[in-house]
Amino acid sequence: MFAANQTKKTEIELQKNIKIIDPLTIWLIRIACLLIIIVFSGLLIGLPIAISIGQSLINNTFLNAKEILRNLFETSLA
Repeated sequence: MFAANQTKKTEIELQKNIKIIDPLTIWLIRIACLLIIIVFSGLLIGLPIAISIGQSLINNTFLNAKEILRNLFETSLA
C-alpha cells in the first residue's frame, strides 16, 4: 500500500550526485554574458562617436583640398 512512496537507496544517491551544470560552467556563462554586454554597449556608444569623427575628418580634408586647389589656380594664373 505504501510501496509507491518509498524510494530505493540507489535512487536517492543518484538524485544527490546529479548536478545539472557544474559551477565552472556557470561562471563561464556569467563572464560571457558580461563580455557580450560590454561589447554591445561599447558599439552603441562608440559607433556614433566614430561616425562623427569620420565625418569631421572628411569635411576637413575636402576643405583643405579646396584651399590647395584655389591656391594652385591663383599662383598659376598670376
